Amino acid sequence: MNTKLILIDGMPGSGKSTTGYFISERLNELQIPNRFYHELEDNHPLRIYDRQFTSFTDIEESEWFSAKVEQLFNTFVNDHIERDEVTIMESYVFQDTIGFAFNMQMNEQRILKLTKKIQTILSRLDPILIYYYQVNVEQNWRWICEIRGREFTEDRCGLYTDKDFIEAGKFWARNQNFVFDIVKEWNIPKLIIKNEDYKWEEYRNRIIDFLG
Repeated sequence: MNTKLILIDGMPGSGKSTTGYFISERLNELQIPNRFYHELEDNHPLRIYDRQFTSFTDIEESEWFSAKVEQLFNTFVNDHIERDEVTIMESYVFQDTIGFAFNMQMNEQRILKLTKKIQTILSRLDPILIYYYQVNVEQNWRWICEIRGREFTEDRCGLYTDKDFIEAGKFWARNQNFVFDIVKEWNIPKLIIKNEDYKWEEYRNRIIDFLG
């Protein structure tokens, strides 16, 4: 597949990092130069380090964020367009940019405008997308927390009771539904994996077929 950018996206804990490492290993086996950007790696080229935000109902915060995102994505593409490698990027188009803006209550029309700008900027790298859609959001949060343990469940996510998990399911279902509508509209090659039964071997085979 003729691309310089493989995007992997979806909700927290959906398997993005594991998929990114898997694809990088496959490309290495084929002797295809590649660079995987883990969502949490230090000095990430698309992370905003120089400001904390309170709410995007504040127009100044919303406009600053949008302008900064546009700047970071332009710089990223300019830095990678001439590289003889495939870039693998998790989270930073949808979960950590569009989903974040939605959670921070940015006006939806502003989000859609920002989305179009990001898509136009990234088009120079002929991107393709692998997107994990969680069929049962609450169940997925319970599964993630069981796997990752108490430190992740309570300290990082603040989930203690059944009520907490139910509310998290509702909150992230709204986020996912908004983002997924944008995913479906983006006219690039994409593989949408509707994750209900955690059939990871099947999903990996589908990814291999998709990437060719």
